[in-house]
Amino acid sequence: MTLFPGAIAACLCLPLLTLMPAQASPAPAPMPADAAAAACMAGASAPARPRALRMAQLAMLEHQAFGGQALDAEGRLITSGRAEAEDTRASWLDAAPWQRVVAYWRAVEPEGDRLPSQLRFGGLRPAQRWLVAQALDQASSDRLQGLGVGPDQGLSSSELRAAQVALTRVAVIDTPWSAAFISWAAREAGLAQDEFTFSAAHVDYAAAAWKAGAEESNGHGTRYALRACELATTSPRVGDLMCQTRAGAAELDRFDDLGRALQAHVTGRGGLPMHCDVVVDVDGQGFDTIGGNVLQSVTRRRIVFAPGTGHLDPSYLPQGCGAGSTGCVDRHMSRQPWSLLLQWR
Repeated sequence: MTLFPGAIAACLCLPLLTLMPAQASPAPAPMPADAAAAACMAGASAPARPRALRMAQLAMLEHQAFGGQALDAEGRLITSGRAEAEDTRASWLDAAPWQRVVAYWRAVEPEGDRLPSQLRFGGLRPAQRWLVAQALDQASSDRLQGLGVGPDQGLSSSELRAAQVALTRVAVIDTPWSAAFISWAAREAGLAQDEFTFSAAHVDYAAAAWKAGAEESNGHGTRYALRACELATTSPRVGDLMCQTRAGAAELDRFDDLGRALQAHVTGRGGLPMHCDVVVDVDGQGFDTIGGNVLQSVTRRRIVFAPGTGHLDPSYLPQGCGAGSTGCVDRHMSRQPWSLLLQWR
């Protein structure tokens, strides 16, 4: 596989993204806590899997292509990279940032080659890309001349193509693409459909990992590549995914509460806003992650361990620096409800 479709191909105006039908399946038995914790502890001490290393490598290459944007251990922006909407590139052979985002979207469902359809313009409701594209087609010079309009009226073929590309560019960056980035990296790393749930929503592949862990803990086989572990008590490895719920799901910011929601989740029905980063480096003091659509770029962040441990420092959690806390470091943009580690099995 190549890292991304060619820059020229990425410019094509493509059909709209449609939601995949919800996939209901019998829920596995709840995850036995002791067995799950033992599997996570054993996994944390095992060498990183080759495909996990490949996934981390792919994330680092994309981070470099986006200009190396980075947050330090206190969650402060220390290096500014290229933004998602930019058309700049290192050389004419490289894809621009927005074209790379097109490639991430294509990885979600490559057979349909579908992209997001919503165009946001400040109105109460977004427009639909395919409808606007149809209207542009009606305004082409060839069509208008066929209706008897003068030769100088309508859009030329190059103008029509530019407008179509602009519609695609707006749609793919206005729709949150962080889960598409993870899906792209997983697919490029060689994961198959029964090993990873490729989706535009983080919750879909996170829920599949939770259920795979439950199957595993109950003594059943599964081909799924990841299991769900508690980040507060599990040391990350390269290639693992560090995940959080977003503000709209604040009541699920603890591992057990999130787990119950993931256990009940049906793929394709959304409903739980999340974000995940790929762990790309681990050392004695902490680890580095890379995530897509973080500050409108592919961004690397530094996370430190709690002193004397191999676990996340509590200061990164919303409750970590409460009123009256002394000596607590403010983690700024990295202070999030991190609770879930998706560990390679």
